[in-house]
Amino acid sequence: MPAELPGLYWDAERNRYFPLASKPKPTPKAPTPAPTSDRGTSAEEDRPARHLKRKRTSSRWHITESARTTCYSNKRHQAVHEILCSQYADTARRADSRVPIFGSIKAFCSTTLNGRTRRFIGDDRGWLYTSTPLATGRDLWCADLNLHPQSQISSICVSGSRYIATCFGPAAKISVQDLNVTGRTSLLSLNSVHDIRCSHLHDSALVLGVSKKAVYLPDIDTSMSIQHLETHSDVFSVRQHGDNIYTGCRNGTIMRFDKRLYKHGQKLYNDRFLNQPRTTVLHVEMLGDWQLLTSHMNGDLMTFDLRFTRQDTPLVRYHGHTNTYTQRLGIALDPDQKFLFAAGEDNRIRGWSIRTGDPLLPSSSSSISSYSPNPFAMVFPGVVESMQVTAEQEGLCLWAAQDQTLYQFHLGQR
Repeated sequence: MPAELPGLYWDAERNRYFPLASKPKPTPKAPTPAPTSDRGTSAEEDRPARHLKRKRTSSRWHITESARTTCYSNKRHQAVHEILCSQYADTARRADSRVPIFGSIKAFCSTTLNGRTRRFIGDDRGWLYTSTPLATGRDLWCADLNLHPQSQISSICVSGSRYIATCFGPAAKISVQDLNVTGRTSLLSLNSVHDIRCSHLHDSALVLGVSKKAVYLPDIDTSMSIQHLETHSDVFSVRQHGDNIYTGCRNGTIMRFDKRLYKHGQKLYNDRFLNQPRTTVLHVEMLGDWQLLTSHMNGDLMTFDLRFTRQDTPLVRYHGHTNTYTQRLGIALDPDQKFLFAAGEDNRIRGWSIRTGDPLLPSSSSSISSYSPNPFAMVFPGVVESMQVTAEQEGLCLWAAQDQTLYQFHLGQR
């Protein structure tokens, strides 16, 4: 037998020594099949459902114990957030109401002022509707105004006691109302503006997303002077934050305008299209003071850091959202900006934790169907075009508008 040499091994087939590091690893043995049950499946395959259920229950128990016993506030807040995620994911209380309107719902908005809740709807025939709460808990809807009989209501915004609604079409008309004054509505007409797709009202300052540009009205109460913010592309979403205005455009550009400079905008994160095709920005939203949430027509849903506008890498991606060509899809945040909800092109609603990006997944007992009381397991009859999360007396509610029906999901309740 050949002698053993340090660092070498003998290969009998090739009749020579080779370095020990090049010695081939032994072939692993085939696993022994698990015993089968009477149905012909293995006993291990017969246990996954029970195993997952046990793991889920154990996880909830550990989260609750962690929140109760930990002395660190950050861990306690994290545990409470995870419990809330689990509760929202298993929502099982839903109420539907068919609204007696002329067309299909395009815009929905709910607000509470001086202890009184007001809800507004705009349809695809130019009509605006207001609700009156009844003693039964239902809403009585009545038609208030028609902005344009051949145009759809494109947006509804409320800020404080001010309420505005816009219509899409060749004639730019804006309804302005002070909710503290009953029955008094003003109509603004902008001759140089058409195709209003979106708006954002903050106090008395109004921004409109229109064809090829955005339009800024510093004070809708005292002046009709407007400033044109050139984007050279149709604007699908606008947002005000402090002295800045953010726009999301058809050509995929995200721009930031300083209200004190007006005309000159700054393109943000434009390098993200160097290795992929451009896609329309459908929604922009501020998260706190330095995060920007964006939704795109190709299904991308993500946040960026506004402190580093040259970095095109998103902070968080919210996976699972579906879209390829639909322009109007509902999207909403809860009042505390902890959860994100987005309607998809597949007639489904999905939710995520803003903090972690984890999806809100219902338990395995929630079957996906059109009758499910769970918003994340329900298949709607069509695309959900408008959504909002409101704080009601019973807790948070997710509102979803589809055709002529309002769906109300009581988050975390059964």
